[in-house]
Amino acid sequence: MINIRELSKNYGEKQVLEDINLDVNDGEIFAILGHNGAGKTTLIKCIMNLVEYKGEITYAFPKEDLYKNISLQMQSSVYEEGARVYEICNLYKQLQKSDVDLEELLDEFGLLSFKKSNINSLSGGEKQKLSILLTLINKPKVIIFDEITTGLDIVARRKVWSQIKKVNQDYGTNIILTSHFLDEVEYLADQVVILENGKVSLTGGVKDIVKQTFGNKKNISFKIPSVVPNLEDNSFSLDFGNVVKNGDRYYIEYDSQDEIIVLEEVKKNNATDIYIKDFSFEDAFLKNLGYVINEKGEITHE
Repeated sequence: MINIRELSKNYGEKQVLEDINLDVNDGEIFAILGHNGAGKTTLIKCIMNLVEYKGEITYAFPKEDLYKNISLQMQSSVYEEGARVYEICNLYKQLQKSDVDLEELLDEFGLLSFKKSNINSLSGGEKQKLSILLTLINKPKVIIFDEITTGLDIVARRKVWSQIKKVNQDYGTNIILTSHFLDEVEYLADQVVILENGKVSLTGGVKDIVKQTFGNKKNISFKIPSVVPNLEDNSFSLDFGNVVKNGDRYYIEYDSQDEIIVLEEVKKNNATDIYIKDFSFEDAFLKNLGYVINEKGEITHE
């Protein structure tokens, strides 16, 4: 649907994007991740042809029809004071010369009962559903959502996720999204690109990225009574690797095939509060940016 080759972008002497190569395939949800300043918004602006850039972006439609085929929805929308739901939908329909059935669309999004309501009286989740609905009026091939669930509670966020899935699956619309919520990306995305300092750090599916980052590794953590000998230095070594202490817990990263051996050895050291887990997408994302989560849930540099 969209192919990006050797894309670079500078603002003055500052290089924001460098040699980006990406493919957004037809029918998928594609997530762009990275910390603040990584280049996510600039990449979106390049895709939308809102800024000049070096390199090439090609589309599965003529570039002159870009704004007929791609809709962009930011994390917040501003509507005229007093505007009502159906009025704004009808305005979009007229401006875009669309033949979409607004009543049917409102019903599909659970907003038909709000058609006469003032938009500012809607809840945050209802407003975001309306924002998604408005992007569909011109029947685009691609919709870009930039931090669309920021500021919503968990229930509202999940309802918005369901609508995004529906748009992708029922309408066959490609979705490109940016988000700081890794659970959101893990739930929605078919493909992910992680940007770091304007460069592609990693690409792939969620499971692929976890696999690329950790291989067959798993993690076990546990507590050990202080009376156990030889632990005064807060770490010790075993045949299968080092055990590192962080706070009052010990951690081992090990190959999954060694799990029985690891567990037996840990129990020999009178371990308590044993917790075994697979590495998550959040673990992989943070590791690729040089961070880890400690036992307090705090993010620290490796």
